[in-house]
Amino acid sequence: MLGLFSWAHLPDKDDGRVGFKDSGLRPEIKRRVRSYLELIVISTLMIWTGLSLFYGAVHGRSAYAHNINLYVIDLDGGNVGDNVTQIIMGIERTPTTPSWKVSKDFTTLEDARAWVLNEGWGALVINAGASDRLQKALVEGTDYDPSEALTVLKSTGKNIIGEMLFVQSALSAAASQACLQYAVNQVAAFQLQRSTEEQAQTSLGALINPLAYTTVDVAPEGFTLAPVLLTFGFLVCLLCTVGVLILWRMTTFVFFLKVRYRDLVLMWFFLILCHSLIVSLYLSFAFLAFKGPDYNSLALPYTAATFFKIWFTTAAVILALAPWLFSLFQFLPPHLLAFPSICTILPNVVSTIAPTELAPKFYRIMYSLPFFNGSRIVHYVISGASPTLRQNIGVIAAEIAFMAICLGAAIWIRQILVIRGISDPQGWYRGSLYFRSP
Repeated sequence: MLGLFSWAHLPDKDDGRVGFKDSGLRPEIKRRVRSYLELIVISTLMIWTGLSLFYGAVHGRSAYAHNINLYVIDLDGGNVGDNVTQIIMGIERTPTTPSWKVSKDFTTLEDARAWVLNEGWGALVINAGASDRLQKALVEGTDYDPSEALTVLKSTGKNIIGEMLFVQSALSAAASQACLQYAVNQVAAFQLQRSTEEQAQTSLGALINPLAYTTVDVAPEGFTLAPVLLTFGFLVCLLCTVGVLILWRMTTFVFFLKVRYRDLVLMWFFLILCHSLIVSLYLSFAFLAFKGPDYNSLALPYTAATFFKIWFTTAAVILALAPWLFSLFQFLPPHLLAFPSICTILPNVVSTIAPTELAPKFYRIMYSLPFFNGSRIVHYVISGASPTLRQNIGVIAAEIAFMAICLGAAIWIRQILVIRGISDPQGWYRGSLYFRSP
């Protein structure tokens, strides 16, 4: 058997074989080389397309940080509120930091909390009565808790990566600067205006440390895997689905010859639905195994309803993408199957990790992607942040309906191509170097 691999000529075994130097083989070698060069060009386009979609969304995102709006909310209406607002609004503005705005639309801290939970990125609230409590401590020497003056509201459930990179640091820096600058100004004013008798009655703690802040996460989702939980969960489910779709695409040629069109459409949609339910069930179990029912200190309590909401949301996301990919697979020859996968998967992945406020305008398309809408639903289920359920569910439902129509049209066209002998079992078209008539 080893003689088959011998460098020496073996008359009894090499008869009828040709070498690469044989002139009769040159046309075939040229066709093969041309085909391989075409594959290199296609692979290069795939790589550049995929990397451009991904890096374009995350490159230089700090340059868009000014698109994130943080708010100063003055519920005090006194000296503390006015001075803190002036200090915050006097902070130097740069394109790489969030923008500060003043809001007078709220009358209670609960109203501000509800707004941050539903819509906002964060806010610095000057609590009601802050000036009166501080003035009483300075004049009468009463007990004083500086942390009752300011409340920093944040919402990690809105977008954990955006919160970690820009919002939390901006809120903390602004609150700290306001506390420090107000204290310095107060001590200087106190030394100039107060008499010795008044100074003796003043609470030293209130004088030196007049302001402090308490941080409240209105939609807590700060556990370890929060930044990548849905990104990798959806990604793994979709990649497992892509493998199955390619297998179905390459091994079901005979179905298009012998099965009726309507049965093909129903069969494929039912199979994709079942597969979506299976892989999404694994994700829901994985989340349960990682966090379990006792993670309520970092998010909302885990209940049986949470399990089913995560399960069915993930299934809907996969069901919105799988028919789209399978429709494209019906037309593409084998060497192009990766292209729609790359162009579909990467934008969806980016949509879950890059807030649209931190990406170029082109990436506003992410609002319509299944990963984005599915992640918003799951984030709401986990943390209660940004409840846009009607919009998210409506987008995913519309995409499922549209992809089902695309799947039906793709199967109809593929069946025509197969019956007329234009496409072979592997998906190569007549005229291709690799085409083999069935």
